[in-house]
Amino acid sequence: MRYFQLRAFDAVVREGSFSKAANLLGLTQPAITAQVRNLEEDCKQALFIRTNEGVQPTDAAKPLFELTRQMFLAEEQIEDMVSRATRFQHGSLKLAADGPQVVLQVVAAFRAQYPDIEISVSFGSQREVWDDLLAYRVDAVVIGNARSDARVASIPVARQDMRVLVPEHHPLAAAESVSLGDLAAYAVIRREAGSNTQRLVDEALRRAGMSLPTAMKLGSREAVLEAVRQGLGIGFVLEREIPEGARSVAIPVEELRGCNIDSVACLHSQRKRGIVQTFLAVAAASAAV
Repeated sequence: MRYFQLRAFDAVVREGSFSKAANLLGLTQPAITAQVRNLEEDCKQALFIRTNEGVQPTDAAKPLFELTRQMFLAEEQIEDMVSRATRFQHGSLKLAADGPQVVLQVVAAFRAQYPDIEISVSFGSQREVWDDLLAYRVDAVVIGNARSDARVASIPVARQDMRVLVPEHHPLAAAESVSLGDLAAYAVIRREAGSNTQRLVDEALRRAGMSLPTAMKLGSREAVLEAVRQGLGIGFVLEREIPEGARSVAIPVEELRGCNIDSVACLHSQRKRGIVQTFLAVAAASAAV
């Protein structure tokens, strides 16, 4: 019986939510709640702090989570060994990425070889994706400019330039390329905190010793693209994110050429799993860095 309590506890920590943990394990939320409550009674202490944003493990719960992760990772490795014996005829892979273009290219290469593996991909800012990886909510991530971390293994798979996006009738629309100095007079539409694109632009501006006036701040790439088309300011996108169609023009920025390196990353502890090893190998074979 304790096994199911620990499984529920582990899922709630990973997902940060009782309802998401229930979906992950294919159970009802009341069942997850009951299992965690029973475990808390056995432990004689609370294991979660309930907040408006979800649930967070208490200090007492964190060492228990480290142990449950070891326990269930070992279980997953056993399942992977059996899966390898059947040439990946079944199984699942959970990914997160800070943009769709590169991750779906890698997923397409993987699916071409392993069509029966169930794959799910969630999207978020660079910070959100990194947090998902460290919290064991996903098996691997595809992320721009992955930070150095002793817990994480990464393989670079793509390099991208940054482009400034301007409305089609903008004074700079006919330029073949621009410098940051050329943009000084134009208000920029900023991305949300945690955006890899915004971080790259801000770092380049700091190196140049300059700043750009802010038109507004928007919380998604799609919102920035539409705001530029509406003439509300200029924006920045990576070259693989350039929208199709009229109403906007994407121009290379000299100081931001090759600024973004997309990598596939996983925790070292997860890399031992056969399906993760295989995904990384396919990513490395399809790399265009």
